[in-house]
Amino acid sequence: MSDSWKRWEGQLVSDKFPLQRLLGRSEHGTVFLVDKSAGGRPQTAIKFVPAASVDANEQLRQWKVAADLDRPNVIRIFESGRCDLGGTEFLYVLTEYAEEELSQILPERALTDQEARQVLDAVLKGLAYVHAKGFVHGGIKPSNILAAGDVVKISSDSLRAAGAGKLRQGEKSAYDAPETARGQLGPPADVWSLGVTLVEMLTQRLPVLDSEAGNERALPDGIPQPFREIVENCLQIDPAKRWAVAEIAARLDTGKREAPGAQALPSEPAARAGREAGAAVLSYAGDQKTSAKWPYALAFVAVVVVAAVLVLKPKAPVPFSEARTGVSALHPEAAGSGATEASSSAHAEPAEAGSDQGRNDEMLTKPGTRGGVATRVIPRVSPGARHTIRGKIRVPVKVDVDAAGNVTQARLQSAVASEYFARLALEAARGWKFKPVRANGQAVPSEWVVRFYFSRGGTDGSAEQTAP
Repeated sequence: MSDSWKRWEGQLVSDKFPLQRLLGRSEHGTVFLVDKSAGGRPQTAIKFVPAASVDANEQLRQWKVAADLDRPNVIRIFESGRCDLGGTEFLYVLTEYAEEELSQILPERALTDQEARQVLDAVLKGLAYVHAKGFVHGGIKPSNILAAGDVVKISSDSLRAAGAGKLRQGEKSAYDAPETARGQLGPPADVWSLGVTLVEMLTQRLPVLDSEAGNERALPDGIPQPFREIVENCLQIDPAKRWAVAEIAARLDTGKREAPGAQALPSEPAARAGREAGAAVLSYAGDQKTSAKWPYALAFVAVVVVAAVLVLKPKAPVPFSEARTGVSALHPEAAGSGATEASSSAHAEPAEAGSDQGRNDEMLTKPGTRGGVATRVIPRVSPGARHTIRGKIRVPVKVDVDAAGNVTQARLQSAVASEYFARLALEAARGWKFKPVRANGQAVPSEWVVRFYFSRGGTDGSAEQTAP
């Protein structure tokens, strides 16, 4: 089914899941946005996993147990089960929709210290709760750190009971702790993955194993405190020597109070907790109603992305809004690095002849024809993605238009450095409407180049008729 997933857009699966659009694919699963009107729930995403690729019964059991988890920094699971798609059995998991993932942000830039602190704080809250409930995340990495609204959350469809081992066998990831190769999966493995992810957040690079130093991780330069100390204690080869989540939280809290110009803050219960203070973990994760906001929104007020923040506003038909861009609340695995679609919605507006843009589009129409732009669709970029723009990003899209003025095909006219903005431009261009072009009194097909301009100040678009 590798080439046929798009055909499921608009289809009803299992008589209850109207698939709105394909969000992303990877070797581990395929993710769709589910029509918002389905089930009376908030916007949801659904991930399909080939039943033959995992221990199906165990996977469903783990999803069912994880569905009972309910905390602000953990993606909600609403439902799971089996279904048939095109004659093949799949498992599905329906989750809260997240508009962005961190993995979509990091290719563009590293996080600032303040942003990294916000993301780390949110991930620690999520992990504290998960570990206290007897689970291991098993997949902490940028693509599984998501932005739902303005709350940073960790994915939940990879959760499993501590010590249960992996549900699928596959190539070892750069984020996997050394002991996972021996089938050992516990909270210390999540801490290792968090350390690797933190290095990537701050440097856009992964630490590498130094075989001459006993397989210790060699860290990139430029990691400030308290993050460097946290990373060093996360990336201990011996799981017993790694810090627990409560210890990381305590060091992060100390770092806040030690930061230049920072006011002393009272320690939270978890901030005072040591390795043995397991009960303090719940106190730290707590029933906090206000969760950390996606860092990227800092510059604007909140966010992010990853999206995406990793990573993709939602992409509403979003794209997965880059940290909000993209990925369904679903995940990293489902969307894979860069595999998730950008998630920002576009908005349509009439190109009125009296407006500056309307006049501009009319002037670009070749003499002797009566074509013109009837409706422009402008991509809506998430705050996190917009914050990464330097100068102006231009994306030209060549479109074929039928005699009625509808776009039948859209393709990039030239290479674009950013896959995210290229995707947004292509999606928006397909929604443009044109006034029919006439030749010899008959409406005829035409060709246009739609140019999008992305900047920190906003997004605009214009069109030029190139044929006939």
